[in-house]
Amino acid sequence: MGFLRRRRWRARQSAHLSVVAERIGARSGVVLKDRFSGGKGLNGPLTLGVITLRDGSAVEIAQAQIDAAVAAGYTDPPKPPCASGRGCGFVNTPGLPMVIIVTYSAGEVIPHHGAVPKGQTGVSVSLT
Repeated sequence: MGFLRRRRWRARQSAHLSVVAERIGARSGVVLKDRFSGGKGLNGPLTLGVITLRDGSAVEIAQAQIDAAVAAGYTDPPKPPCASGRGCGFVNTPGLPMVIIVTYSAGEVIPHHGAVPKGQTGVSVSLT
């Protein structure tokens, strides 16, 4: 694949991941990180990582994130909801990228971002 073709492919992929992130509400709350990685050479597939802080409990926030993903077309919602630092994901929905959701309860540390403040939940959403 030539340089320009790879560049156009990456632009299309990043636009698609960004649109899906908006549809599932990945950027709700206070955004701590919103960055693309990979997708070049041996760096693996293009991935969009979004980390946010949101008001509420981990269980409520996790369920709201799962509900938003289902409303956007994802199937087979994970059970139980991903709470207290546990992850869950949607990996086999045709036409949509894989989504992994990890929640962090108040007091837990989000790697490279510090502890989650009281009354809030940290949410990491990764789209590949």
